[in-house]
Formats: sequence, C-alpha cells, structure tokens
Amino acid sequence: MCKGLVIMSRHCTFCGSKLEDGAKICTNCGKMVPIASSTQRRGEQEFIDRSRIQGIPKRVYEHPKRAEAEERMRREQEARKAKRRETDRNMEMSAADYRRTPTEHSSSGKENYGKGKKILKTLLKIAVIIAVIYFVLAFVRIFSVRHSTYDFDTEMKLASENYGEAVDAYFKDGKWKYNIFKNQVSYEGTSENGDDYVMIFGKKDGQTVVRQMTKNSKKVASDSIMNDVMGMFMFEKKVTG
Repeated sequence: MCKGLVIMSRHCTFCGSKLEDGAKICTNCGKMVPIASSTQRRGEQEFIDRSRIQGIPKRVYEHPKRAEAEERMRREQEARKAKRRETDRNMEMSAADYRRTPTEHSSSGKENYGKGKKILKTLLKIAVIIAVIYFVLAFVRIFSVRHSTYDFDTEMKLASENYGEAVDAYFKDGKWKYNIFKNQVSYEGTSENGDDYVMIFGKKDGQTVVRQMTKNSKKVASDSIMNDVMGMFMFEKKVTG
C-alpha cells in the first residue's frame, strides 16, 4: 500500500514533455499550455486519491520518440543476446569436435594396429605352411634317394644295397640337402680318406644317378662319376672293436 503523497506531474499535450509546476508555456515545443478545467483537475485529484488508497502507481506519460527508442534498444539487446547464444553454441560444438578428434584418431590407430596384427598373423601362417611344405618335400625326396639303388654293370659283390647305406659306410661325416627351387637332392661329406665330396642326384633312364660330382672342389668327369659311386657301394666300413 502506498502511504506517502502521490504527486502527479504534468506533461505537454502537444509534445509530451514534462512541464514545470505552474508553467504556462512548454519549454520543449513552445506552445501554450492549456488551462486545466475544473473537471480535469477534479479527475486528477480523484486519480491521486485512488492511487493513495489502492496503492496503484501513477501512470507516467512517456514521449512517443522515447518509447520508440527504448523499443529499438530492446530489440537490439535481444538481437545481441541471440547472436551471443549462437556464438556460444558454435564454440561448444567446436570444442566437442576437438575433444572427439583424439578419440577418433585413437580409434583409427587401434583399427590400423588390429589390421597390421591380422596381416602379421596371416604372414606367419603362410611362413609356417611354406616351412612345413619344405620339410615334407625334403624328407620325401631325401628318403627316396637314400633308399634308391643303381644297377651297376658288374659281377662284383656290392657291400651296400642303396645310396643311403653306401654314403653312411664311405663317409665319416656328411649331410643330405634339398633345394626346393630346383627340386634337387644333394649330399656333402668327407670320406674316410679325408676327401671332400659333393654329389648332386637326378634321374637317368628311370634310375637314380649322381649327375654331378666334385672331389676336393674339383669337378669329376661325367663318364667317371658312376664308377666312383660303384666304389662307394663296394666299400665295407671297418668295424673297430
């Protein structure tokens, strides 16, 4: 409730400017201020009394230009606020994208690592398969040559029945080899006499033969190879007690 005295100010009826008490001419527009009639003064007094009793604030007349300017300022403030909200939203979206980027990179790195690991496993499997194939072929081919024999044109007694027995008796140490690229079996060893041999096996007329031979790094003539091999088949290893 309004308990104080409510003073109602006067305004120019032409331009709306506030008038000084007792002013007869408007200082803003220069026009004469109409003399309020007794009815108007009575209405103003009733408004003052009603405001005092009911606590209703007095209505203040605002200049049309001022109201228009305030409305324009209000719209500009709302526009600035809307623009600021849009800017803040864009900044939040940019920050979210920035935070999400390392995760994406990390995810991509994990995917690449997974693909690389998968490729490595595949390569290892292929290598194992190739190794298994090599050892199987080497075993089969060497086994076949070791247990092969040759029909020598001689009536002399042979001490060995196959190449495996012959080289085991004739050489004090040696090893069988298999070349997967040439599908070729060979044997390298040192005889009891200390001679170093390299023999490469092959097929001739359906029989397993020594196609190439080197003795102490010197190539043996092809027409003499099988004679030397026959000597290996005839050799009897001495058993020392």
